Amino acid sequence: MATEKKKGRIGELIEVLVLVVKRVPLAWLWLALSALIPLGAGIALAVVSVGNPVGAVLWVVMGILAGLLVFLIVLGQITQRLMYTNLEGQIGAVSSLIKNQLRRSWRGSEIPIRMNKSTDTVYRLVGRPGVVIISEGQRSRVAPLVEEARKEVARIVPAVPIHVIHVGADGIALKDMFKTMYRFRRAIRGAEVLVVSNRLNSIAKTPMSQMPKGIDPTKMRAPKPR
Repeated sequence: MATEKKKGRIGELIEVLVLVVKRVPLAWLWLALSALIPLGAGIALAVVSVGNPVGAVLWVVMGILAGLLVFLIVLGQITQRLMYTNLEGQIGAVSSLIKNQLRRSWRGSEIPIRMNKSTDTVYRLVGRPGVVIISEGQRSRVAPLVEEARKEVARIVPAVPIHVIHVGADGIALKDMFKTMYRFRRAIRGAEVLVVSNRLNSIAKTPMSQMPKGIDPTKMRAPKPR
């Protein structure tokens, strides 16, 4: 069972590596350098320690491990940038980031709390800075939904700071969303984050109640494959 998991992880890593090399110019060069430079440094130190066989072996092993670590870090950074590029401008991009990359110290859902027929969406997250309302779509269309969500939060938890972020062509870039959120000044304690989140979830309007009129979620069908 453990062998199958290892094979699965190695297979996924190979798939990611192949995709990155195909999609990102010169990715292979950066990845090669990230692995070879630490390895070369380890070998060089091993040569210097030629009088100490044990130390020489340790330097080579450390060079291999450091090279592998740096390689994985660089691969992760390139993969993340590629993901942002692919998601930029797509409907549901913010939802995808919230679902997969939101820090555990934050509370929120990838399900929007407001949405209109133009698929402009509003999300609500709770963290140490307070409540963050994130809108996605065209700013002018989604502005009324954002204001409605802001007033609702202010009514339920009046003492908690509220921050608003708009992601889109007329706002901040998708890749800067989390950076902007995490830079907000801390205003509540860690223990209060869960309390505020639970209070909002129990009193605020549910996402289903914000479904645009004329749309029946029980009759929505997935698009047919092309």
